Amino acid sequence: MIEYTDDHRAKLEAYLAKHNLPAGLGNEESACTVAAINLAMREKLTDDIPACMSLVLGKAAIGLQDAMPHGMRNSARYKALIPNMSGTGRVHETKRLAVLMDWMWTVVLPQVQPYADKKGFGEQWREMCKEKTPASAYAAADVAAARDAAAAAYAAAYVDVAAAYAAAYAAAYAAARAADFAADDDARAVRAADAAYAVARAARAAAADADFWTAVDPIGVLERMTYLGMAANSAGAAQAFIESMMD
Repeated sequence: MIEYTDDHRAKLEAYLAKHNLPAGLGNEESACTVAAINLAMREKLTDDIPACMSLVLGKAAIGLQDAMPHGMRNSARYKALIPNMSGTGRVHETKRLAVLMDWMWTVVLPQVQPYADKKGFGEQWREMCKEKTPASAYAAADVAAARDAAAAAYAAAYVDVAAAYAAAYAAAYAAARAADFAADDDARAVRAADAAYAVARAARAAAADADFWTAVDPIGVLERMTYLGMAANSAGAAQAFIESMMD
């Protein structure tokens, strides 16, 4: 296993200061979060998560950085976080997954509640967010799907409505799958991270709030996952890096 060194950190910080992060893998001039880490550590463009990095955090970062807006992905705050992701290790995977799942259930999915209330599956959606179980999520998804079917006759005239129904339906099913995966081994934990990303994408499509990504704060959940078990000075280093980029 390649250890994450101070030299790697310096190379990564230098790269992030001069390059934009894209959605997707990108290239050597514009690499995604994990690819930028690999360029600094191995001089290789790949989104394989380094062994020194939390697997759950890496998978969540890949999904959420692709989903969040370009400006948020390239903010000083997010770029300051990336060098601290690299050496997180895999001792606290269960705790990191718990942070991610709690964010999904209590922050992301409630964003759809006003839409669910308006469209007739608000009670089931509220119960799902409260219970946080596969059964409640599947129940909410079934009702959302039924409402979607009822709208099919006028879908041609209201394509955006049909799309929003489908998004809510997808969000609930993704949530159910995430709950299924959360109690199992590392491979299922990674699939749960993927599901949380799918939930965020689907919920964004259904939520009316134009400031959705600001409201759910994906950088915040990645920060909480990153700093689990780390020394307090890591957060201080991140703040110093933010300030240096803003000079």
